[in-house]
Amino acid sequence: MLVWILQTGEPLNCDGNQLRPMRAINLSKALVSRGHKVEIISTRFFHQEKRFRKNIKKNNITGIKETLVDSPGYKSNISVRRLFDHHILSFNLLINLLSRDEKPDIMFVGFPPIEWSLISICYSFLKSIPIVIDVKDLWPDIFWDKENINPVKKEFIKFLFLPYRIYSILIASLTDFITGPTELIAKYFKNNYQNKFLSKILKNQDPRTFPSPIVPPKEEERIKLDLIKSDPKECLNILFIGSLMSVYDFETIKKSIQILNNKKIKIKLFIAGRGGSENYIKDIFNHIENVYFLGWINRKEAIDISLNCHLALAPYKNIKNYELNLVNKYIDYMSLGLPILSPLEGFPYELINKYEIGWNYPPKSSSTLVRIIIDIIESPNKIKLRSENALRLFKTKYNFEIVYDQLVNKLEQITNNQ
Repeated sequence: MLVWILQTGEPLNCDGNQLRPMRAINLSKALVSRGHKVEIISTRFFHQEKRFRKNIKKNNITGIKETLVDSPGYKSNISVRRLFDHHILSFNLLINLLSRDEKPDIMFVGFPPIEWSLISICYSFLKSIPIVIDVKDLWPDIFWDKENINPVKKEFIKFLFLPYRIYSILIASLTDFITGPTELIAKYFKNNYQNKFLSKILKNQDPRTFPSPIVPPKEEERIKLDLIKSDPKECLNILFIGSLMSVYDFETIKKSIQILNNKKIKIKLFIAGRGGSENYIKDIFNHIENVYFLGWINRKEAIDISLNCHLALAPYKNIKNYELNLVNKYIDYMSLGLPILSPLEGFPYELINKYEIGWNYPPKSSSTLVRIIIDIIESPNKIKLRSENALRLFKTKYNFEIVYDQLVNKLEQITNNQ
């Protein structure tokens, strides 16, 4: 089976081993291990580092070919230049695909970018190639799906993004399968954007949905929970790891820490990561001495730090993109054996409740969060129990072998049924 993985915005094999693999690399290696051939089609412009990749021929791994599509690039994630880049990138992708003689058995396409996905969908339709759209984020909804947004402003933004909404309708109507970190987000995209008349006329079938969580790569180093951590009654250590963006509510965390400090309850918050809102988040915690910014850390450093922490923090704002999703931060925390503190409703709330892998707190309620933290400190056995639950859930449901075996099985099933 020949699989084309069309994915932008992620590290590739040609980028070396210093960057953590994501969907494209993990899926390609799982496919190759089962005897399949893979071509990863991506962009020469490296989104994460805002640079252009060089010649990659010598970096290819046996069974995996990597092809780069040119685009002008951009400096800011939120900019007209980025929109321009995506349109040029998609046009160049179209030229690249139309120039090919060989076609794959199946296409697996990362969504967003919308333009990239639309070109892939149109090509697969013209060539009668089965295609799976991998919805990681709800675009263009993410631009108006904000907390407490003014209804008039929301409708105006939706009007501005009308072309992208039309693109999404075409994508949802012409695809064969829609997947995502949860089936909820895949079904939401389908139900929100599929035009059933278009699907019936052009495809004569309804897109089917299935979940495919985004999980960490296989690792030699394993987390051990039998190591003795410091007593949380002496000082509770909380860890946040991730890109520092505007999607987090750190204001509530700040107020909670201030209340705890006034009560003379010892707590430390370690924030690891960088991002566009880094300076803003640092300003929030200005003059609070027990909050530490660690900068970017790699996986080994994350493991080392987690061994001295009791809890992990995931203070997302409540928007549909996260309420329906299982972001990789949750799975990363589970893999580290850290119970999760989260205000998210929806799927993450149910996951934490059902498997007892952490604590949910009401959004923007610093007083309730303080009560939860005090209860945690006074009942250290709860930390140990939920830490064990988190690691067990990761090993039994969200580890690399289980998730990618299921995904490869699904792709094989799709091609065998053609």
